[in-house]
Amino acid sequence: MALCKEGLLATLAAWGIEHETLQHALSATCELHSENIKGTAFAKFIGNGQAKNLFFKVPSGGGPLKNRLFLVCALVETVVDNKILSARLGIKPSAPLRFAADDVFTDVLQIPLGSVNPFVMAQASCHEVTLLLDEQFLRCERLLFHPMQSDFTTALAPAQLEAFLQRAAPGRFAFVDLTSSA
Repeated sequence: MALCKEGLLATLAAWGIEHETLQHALSATCELHSENIKGTAFAKFIGNGQAKNLFFKVPSGGGPLKNRLFLVCALVETVVDNKILSARLGIKPSAPLRFAADDVFTDVLQIPLGSVNPFVMAQASCHEVTLLLDEQFLRCERLLFHPMQSDFTTALAPAQLEAFLQRAAPGRFAFVDLTSSA
């Protein structure tokens, strides 16, 4: 069963994960999100904690990791080069990471387009997803993510995100340097 915003926020509270959540207009893109949180308590995190989220699948010709799913969460400013990331993961250059098809997105993440976030890792449908987090997150005061729908934003400290993921997806996430080519 898909985790809804209310269920997520209840889980965060039950697990003692400190966070703040605010409502705003629908924000399916990072640009809209920036506009919609201007003038709020979260405005100071635009450009310093605001995240983009990319859902990839390794093509069937991608080698040993074929058909694996990766959710990449990075600062909006971080350039994520799927070919370089593919090489670092050992995926064949002829079949680099590609955005997951709409049906895979819907079946696995079970959230509306424009609402992707690391909290989906708590869902049973994401048990085969590997989450790669921008190591730059660790330098931020707060991180901003949609809590399962794009008309709300939840802010939490990097340590609180990590505490959530340790409970929800142990062994299925890592902080990585997404800018490295080595």
